[in-house]
Amino acid sequence: MTVQLRDYQQKWIADIRASFAAGNRATLGVLPTGGGKTLGFSYISAGIYRKNKRVWIMAHRRELLRQISESLALFQIPHAVLSGGYHGVPNAQVLVASVFTLVNRIKHMPPPHLIIGDEAHHFTLNSSWGKIVTAFPSAKILGVTASPARLDGKGLGDVFNDMVMGPSVA
Repeated sequence: MTVQLRDYQQKWIADIRASFAAGNRATLGVLPTGGGKTLGFSYISAGIYRKNKRVWIMAHRRELLRQISESLALFQIPHAVLSGGYHGVPNAQVLVASVFTLVNRIKHMPPPHLIIGDEAHHFTLNSSWGKIVTAFPSAKILGVTASPARLDGKGLGDVFNDMVMGPSVA
């Protein structure tokens, strides 16, 4: 099956790549719910995979891990899934991981080139998400979210130094 990205998804991906090319380490990609964030970062992951580099994709719920794994399969990207109940350290080039399991195994993991965080509005430096990001200072960070604001009012600028906005729902 060939995945055909929509024009706005292609632009969003190009803008994210441009952000990294401009020297930003951590980019927050914002796209409305249903806009195709998972397909977008799976496409980016395919490019990283083809360059023989390591990418981690983190989420905090099992249904998100499953959705990410299914999206990667559409792009025919071999990957491992790390979540509670799995023992050991997967050495796959592309890893879909529960953020809570990953933070507990972080000292055993080979460093990634890119860390992608789904639902990135959860990123704060003192959270499990932040611990993973700070443990690998040479890795680029891509956070994706539909809502770049936190309910507790804390900003995301401690982690992200650029934001790429996709189109609005309208």
